This record gives sequence, structure tokens and C-alpha cells, in this order.
Amino acid sequence: MPVAPADSQALEQLLSAHPAWTGVLTAAEAVGLERHVLLHSGPPAERAHVVPTLNSAAVACVFEGWARDLDEADELIASGDVRFEPAQDRNVATPLAAVVSPSMRVVELSDQNGSGQRAFAPLNGGGTGGAPAARYGRKSQAALDLLRFLNEEVAPAIAPAATEPVPWLPIVDHALTKGDDAHLRHLEAHKTLLGILQERLGSGFASSDVGAFVAEWPIFHLNFWMAAARCALSAASGVKGSGLITAFGGNGAEFGLQVSGLPGCWFTVPADVPSGTVRAPYSLESCVGAYGDSALAEGFGLGAMALSFCPDMQALHEGYYDQEIYTLPEKHLLSVHTGLPLSGARAGLSARAVVESGVTPVVELGLVDKAGVDGGLGAGLYRPPLEPFVAACAALNQS
Repeated sequence: MPVAPADSQALEQLLSAHPAWTGVLTAAEAVGLERHVLLHSGPPAERAHVVPTLNSAAVACVFEGWARDLDEADELIASGDVRFEPAQDRNVATPLAAVVSPSMRVVELSDQNGSGQRAFAPLNGGGTGGAPAARYGRKSQAALDLLRFLNEEVAPAIAPAATEPVPWLPIVDHALTKGDDAHLRHLEAHKTLLGILQERLGSGFASSDVGAFVAEWPIFHLNFWMAAARCALSAASGVKGSGLITAFGGNGAEFGLQVSGLPGCWFTVPADVPSGTVRAPYSLESCVGAYGDSALAEGFGLGAMALSFCPDMQALHEGYYDQEIYTLPEKHLLSVHTGLPLSGARAGLSARAVVESGVTPVVELGLVDKAGVDGGLGAGLYRPPLEPFVAACAALNQS
């Protein structure tokens, strides 16, 4: 496809970024996150926050000591004394309902090729849909206990492994060749991550509660990749006139994107519910709309945009996509990624290419109970409408 000069420059910056895991910090240390500020997924919430986000916010308020219990946390949030901001606007990526507060630990992924970009993500809480993990938006003592375990035990236990940078593109590249998609399937990338942790932390790690937790949940890898994708896309931001997508995600009510040429400017639409199989006795009507910064996987070019690599996800999503999905990488992604030589996966999602093709990308996303009671209900495919891509291109033309 013909590529505009500005998009070529942004693409070069994207392909040149080499994200590596370089540390574990608090969000206050990482991005200067202030007291009574919480970071959420997706674009700014123009409407009220969905219930699962508010639930996670209440748990975070108790975790921070801003409230004595969950009821007091609800009152604090309702008072307006807690401010919410999009995580991606602070170079943080957070999944589904999970919020990030100042004392929470985040993994740091840094570009090793000179851009100076760093990006961050909280630790993944593992678990299936019924788990009290923050990304599922439950408000309970169990959710608070898990949050404390992640931040007070898991984070300090794994932090020494990042004393020497861990390059992340090779991990994902190898995993793609073994059937991962870098969004919903992480079995191979997780094996590599676990091997690095065990090698660098020693035999005591494997036999510890933290080691057992990390070993049990392959999804633990997802948040590292979200931060790596956020880091690479941030390195591509700020090229005047470029329509390369540099932010991508949903807050449960709206879904949005940013492009390189207009950093900080979100283009949004109401978030429809992804299509997929929901665990009984629920239906898609039980779920919030497109949700989470894990859409950055597709913003980078993987996830559902790399479905051809992943037979497991092809089977999971059977009946919810057609063969057109396999043509989207050539239509929408500007180049084979030079940092993914084993898989030959493409990267560089272009708003211009989306508009010119007349079809939109597909995104894998988790499905969450909109009542905030029963957590994760499944996973599905979301296809954003054309409008935000058109709006971004129109704004670029006027800039």
C-alpha cells in the first residue's frame, strides 16, 4: 500500500523501538501519579464510569488508605474527591476494569534504542472469570487481598529479575511461531517469562507462593506485553501529519484511538459489546461494552490482527468472524516488523489505511459483568465502527 511520508516516519520510529523490562516501580515513582488520582483504561469517560471500574476504584481507595472500608470508598468517589484519568495518557496500560493508584507497583518497559520512552502496566492478577482480579471489577475483601498480594509480595519478589534489561520483542516473536497471539493466548510467552524469572531469581522463587502464582497463570504475561506495546507506540507518537495509531482502548462505555500526528487527542465512539461466547447463565446483554487497554495488542498489530498464528483463538472465536479477518494485516498494517523476524508479523496500524479500505480492524477483548458482581464472563471480538478513524483523518487534514 502507498504510505504517506509522515506515516513512514512514524512507522520507522515504531519499528526502531526495542522495549525491554527494566524495573518495577510504584505509579507515583513511574509517572508522578498524585494522591486521589486513579488511572483507568480507554479514553476519558465522557459518561459516568461503568460499575466495574467504580468497583476497582473503591478497592484501590482502601488499598491506598484513602478510605477505611469499601463503603467509605464509595462515598469518597461519589463526592468527586477522586479524579480519574485515562491510563494511556500517562503512558500506562491497564486491563479491563483495573485502575492504577499511586502506591500500586507497575512493570516498566523502556525503549533500549534511544527514544527515551518508558511505559508501564500493573501486575496481572491471574485467575479465571470468577477470580477477584482487579481487571474483572469485583468489589470485595478478596479483591483487596489479591491486590495487596500482587503489590506487597509479587512485585518485590520479581523486581530483581529486571536488574538487567529483558528485551520483549524476541519473547513475543518466538511465541507467535508457537501459536500465541500476544493478546488472549500467552502460553509460550509465559514459558519464556517464567524461565527468565526462575533463572534470575533462583530455586527459591519456584518453590515460593509467588512462584507458584506466576507459574499457574499464563495471562500474567499480558501486562508486560501491554506495557511493551504502549512503549513502542509512544515512540511513534508526535509525527506531524501521521495517522499511525498510537493509543487504542475502551473504558466500557466508549472506545477510542489516538494518532501520531495529534498526540493526546482521543477520537471516540460508544462502545458496543464484543461478540463472543459468554459463560452460563449470562448473555452478551450482561456485559459492559468494549473494555481495556489490552486493545494496544491490536493497535500494535497483533492479537486478533494476528489470528492466523493462533489455532486456539481461531477455535475460541469460531462463528464470530469470517475469512476477511485474515486479509486485514495486509490492508491495515504498514509493514512487516523488523523486530519480529521469526514470525514475520506485521505492525503499524494506520487510520488512513483503515479508511481507504472501508473495513475496520478486529480486537480481542474480555467480557465483564456490567453489574460488577460476577466478574469476567468470557472473551469476544470487537469491531469498532469506521467513524473514529474517519474523524482522526479529517482532523489530521485540518491540522
